[in-house]
Amino acid sequence: MTLIKWNEEAGRVRLALPSDLDLPMAQPLLDSLRAAFAVSADVTVHADAVERVSAACVQALVVAARDSAARGALFAVAAPSESFADACDDLGLQGWLKQWSQA
Repeated sequence: MTLIKWNEEAGRVRLALPSDLDLPMAQPLLDSLRAAFAVSADVTVHADAVERVSAACVQALVVAARDSAARGALFAVAAPSESFADACDDLGLQGWLKQWSQA
């Protein structure tokens, strides 16, 4: 069972991230991203509930963003929480988050 919620509507996939994206959540996150891009070229990750995030989970999202750009797919991080933004800042990924985030 994964805590990542999935919603598909009008050819778009929305993934709602759980509050805790610790290391054990990295593989389920990666699997969810792969599955989302397998059915849609428009994927949005909702990060407003994230309270804790591991570097491995941020890495999975960075890979998804870069892969989507290379394939011409759409990817976005919607409403990143302050904790999520702080984790990106700590990892030197402020620019990445700014490029891929939606308010």
